[in-house]
Amino acid sequence: MRKTILSTAILLSTSFVAVADQYNLSLKYDPIVTDSGIVTTTPAAMVDQLWDVDVQSITQITDGVYRIAGWGIGNVIAVEAPEGWIIVDTGDDLNVAQEQRKQLEKKLNQEIDVSAVLYTHSHYVWGTQAWSNDDTAIYAHEWMEKHLFADNGVSPLAGIFSTRVAIQFGLLHPESGPDAFPNKLGFTLDKLEGEKGYQSPTVTFEHNQVETHTIAGMEVIVLPSPTDVTDSVAYYFPEKSLMVTNAMNAGSIFNLYTLRGDRYRDPIRLVDAADLVLSYDFDYHVDIHGAANVTKEAAEDAIYEFRDSMQLIHDQTIRAIKLGKDAQGAAEFVYMPENLRLDKETYGQVESHAKQVYNGVMGWNGWDVYDINPLPTQTFAHQFIGSLGGVELANKIVKQSNQKQTLEGWQWSLYLTSQILEIEPNNEEAKLSRAEAARALGQRTSSANARGFYISEALLHEGKLSFGEHQFDNYQSLTQLLGIITSEKLEVSPIENNVEYIRYLVDTRKAEGLSSQFNLNMSDSEHAFGIQLRNGIVQISSQLNSGVTVNLSHSEWSDVILGNTEFKQLDDSLADFDTALTIITN
Repeated sequence: MRKTILSTAILLSTSFVAVADQYNLSLKYDPIVTDSGIVTTTPAAMVDQLWDVDVQSITQITDGVYRIAGWGIGNVIAVEAPEGWIIVDTGDDLNVAQEQRKQLEKKLNQEIDVSAVLYTHSHYVWGTQAWSNDDTAIYAHEWMEKHLFADNGVSPLAGIFSTRVAIQFGLLHPESGPDAFPNKLGFTLDKLEGEKGYQSPTVTFEHNQVETHTIAGMEVIVLPSPTDVTDSVAYYFPEKSLMVTNAMNAGSIFNLYTLRGDRYRDPIRLVDAADLVLSYDFDYHVDIHGAANVTKEAAEDAIYEFRDSMQLIHDQTIRAIKLGKDAQGAAEFVYMPENLRLDKETYGQVESHAKQVYNGVMGWNGWDVYDINPLPTQTFAHQFIGSLGGVELANKIVKQSNQKQTLEGWQWSLYLTSQILEIEPNNEEAKLSRAEAARALGQRTSSANARGFYISEALLHEGKLSFGEHQFDNYQSLTQLLGIITSEKLEVSPIENNVEYIRYLVDTRKAEGLSSQFNLNMSDSEHAFGIQLRNGIVQISSQLNSGVTVNLSHSEWSDVILGNTEFKQLDDSLADFDTALTIITN
């Protein structure tokens, strides 16, 4: 019996050896030069046409329904209702939204009255003021604003998110020439700097509940649809036989993992969201991204393609885990039918998505026990480069690797230069070789995510990455600049966020052995907080403690965050907070 079990195990292990014939498929393109001189790949050059955003347009989908597209990758949908117009999502900034409204009214040959703005999720909410008036109702998921401010407001993550958005979407790339972005998956600096016209929701939907609302005299069914973010919803307009979704379309594989980083996107929640949408009867489907589907068959085909690709990546990653593979093994193992994958990795790439699922299910540890307690990064670099004979010889190997003009050669060059620059961050030879390798890979990928990172890396090491008057030789400096807390940010941020922010200012080395507490009473609102420093953390609670009570206005608390007022100035007993917290001022 034992022999039979062992024989079966051996048979299984040899029958399911990973064949990595699709591995790095998004990199296996020959570069082309577009009419505008951009060096890229054919799928990347075709994205705007595929998504139907290559020209700015107002398109009638059915009677009283218009798709406003071409100003970026996000569509705006306008629906005429008995008591006014409904606008679904408002885009990236106020100026664009004003132009979109102007063009819609020109198309209609009349001015419109907007009764309601509906947000699908927290990404395209910045042009609302262009559409709204004093009576406009604004609808969103109950978590939408919380997520919005967590990523963009007074948040310890705002700087890193903004930096990685800039890298991935090519915000700091040249506007023309070989390194320019080949499609609208690359953004302009307006994404960061454009004037914002966000307005808070006046009506919110309960999480994970189907709700029916009468909006502007029209029935609208709200469906929980947690795709890229958990505050996402879909809107069904029965009278128009219209379904409006977020990130649920065909043509490009959904960005299950985005290289800029984000909270875990569970593919099964996307599958469930698609199944819920498909349980409704509709003839027209407009997603926030991509072309409209104007027949029932096209709508179903698009949503099934989205749904099935997500289930496949999930199921095949789980299958890889079942066969004993780690995250990298899963990335090499997952195979998709060509109709679902070929030329469709124009946003992200399947390998990234498989690793995301692995880490979501299993965590970071694979089979290599070295990874449990690896050498410190710099120690490893010294050991590794030393084993090659030192930095000078390693640089020679890099040059030889680049001269091969192969994917493997450029990939190896990136790895080697990572180690060299860990030892000598300003080694110009390594920096230029790294830029050469990164650019070569960026020019050969269909993935917008990957291109953004590769080309940004090349520009960084060539000294060509700048933002305003600032030039950067590392991303950490850019992160500090984009994440800096200003009085303007504090003024518009909810006081709860501003108070919670001090949790992330604790320097645990300085805080060791310190303890203090106080109550913060906001003099210009009903908010009160119990704040306690202990064990290297700051706890913020709605429960008051036995410490002193400090009465401050919103702006006075801002002065504390900005370092203009020390804690000991509030009360002598709070001097430990000054020691424990590292306040980064302008």
